[in-house]
Amino acid sequence: MKINELVVEYDGIVKKFEFSSNFNLIHSHKNSAGKSTLLRLLFYSLGYNIPGTKKIKFKKCNVICIFENQYGILQTNRSDNQIILSINNVEHSRYTLPYEENELQSILWGTNNEWVLRNILGAIYMDQEKGWTLLNRGTVIGSIHFNIEELILGLSDRDVNDLRAKQQAIEVELKKYRQLQSIFDYQKHLNELANDLAFPDYSSELETKIQILQIEIHDLQRNLKSLEEVKKDNSQFVDYIEKMKLMVKDNSGASIPVTKGTLVHFEENQMYIETKYSMTKLKLAAIKKELAKLNQQLIESRNLINVQTEIEKIDSQIAAININPTRVEKIITQLQNENQLIKKNINEKITVNNKIINNLHGTITKYAKKLEVLDWIDPRNDYIFTRDLKSLSGAVLHKIVFSFKMAYILEIQKVLGIKLPIVLDSPSGREMDQKNITETLDILKSDFSDNQIILASIFKYQNLEPLRVTELSNGIFL
Repeated sequence: MKINELVVEYDGIVKKFEFSSNFNLIHSHKNSAGKSTLLRLLFYSLGYNIPGTKKIKFKKCNVICIFENQYGILQTNRSDNQIILSINNVEHSRYTLPYEENELQSILWGTNNEWVLRNILGAIYMDQEKGWTLLNRGTVIGSIHFNIEELILGLSDRDVNDLRAKQQAIEVELKKYRQLQSIFDYQKHLNELANDLAFPDYSSELETKIQILQIEIHDLQRNLKSLEEVKKDNSQFVDYIEKMKLMVKDNSGASIPVTKGTLVHFEENQMYIETKYSMTKLKLAAIKKELAKLNQQLIESRNLINVQTEIEKIDSQIAAININPTRVEKIITQLQNENQLIKKNINEKITVNNKIINNLHGTITKYAKKLEVLDWIDPRNDYIFTRDLKSLSGAVLHKIVFSFKMAYILEIQKVLGIKLPIVLDSPSGREMDQKNITETLDILKSDFSDNQIILASIFKYQNLEPLRVTELSNGIFL
């Protein structure tokens, strides 16, 4: 993918910026001249949720980006949250952002892989604020994040959708029980303020009972689902054994086929599960009946005139809720443990026998050696998941981040079969001297000569050829 032109209209002023297919420099002699704003507008024109700046509200801009990819010459025309995509001068589709961002991005980058799409920007764009310290996970810009686990998951095309769904369900439950904890804390606060308040009224008593029954119903439904899964798994396991036509010998040497009938206590175990399932269903039906009765009583009670203020009503209702903090804490601990186990399973799915990890570590090591920071790279492949950045600072961190990002780009390109643009904002910061900058630019020249490179800096880099320079003096509209 290569960007050809960016047109920005703001407050009646129209500015056009052209880009070459090789090296591009957005240059100014001083800082705060609009370089970063121009780069942000570039990605904003491609549909990303990029925040505006103090001087320019992006929502008031109309931006057009002309670029080329495997589909031909494309053009995006964005105004606020609406964007029109044209391909080879023919309108292709219209999108509402951010709801249809993935649909748009899939055409721009040529993939429907959600995990890759979510992390491309973090690989190709290093902004001046966070980009040069964003190693493998964190905020790229605004609300856009980068996560190496997600990227590897997408590049290796491994299916963890079921595990992700379970994890999300557990996290929803955790949120609910943590909210219960907050309610309990507020109850204590209310009691400290006024122990003699007249709590609770009839409606709040009913609501408390209803909430308790709803929690019980939820727990019983989970138990029923668990029992169904156990019974089904047992049956499938025995069917599998029978299909294998296994035989065992008894003490007399006689051969006995392994079947449902010869498995000791199989039928009794299934009967026990069935009985427990039936009893649970009966209990669930009884509680639902009681819940319906209480809901009707609550509707009737709310028709009565209540002279309490709204805040008094809320406090009254909260104070009336019967919460067992010990049980809530126990459930939270259990859910946290389940969540950690699922995270571990997901991580194993991502990392075990994954050539993408080996490729990334090999490339990172190669560039770290070229940039003379190999001593800070752990030889183990799982170093790419490191969270220990405390030992890295200044130029060392800058170079290691650069090595990681170049490795991401090369691996994404292999999988997608395209060349990605590389956008670097203020590479001369972060304690990088001109020698270090030259070393990183030499890597771009030698290994990424077919990529479009866009730099924003107050320095000029004469060793980059051919170099198209866009000069900014005091903002992009002057």
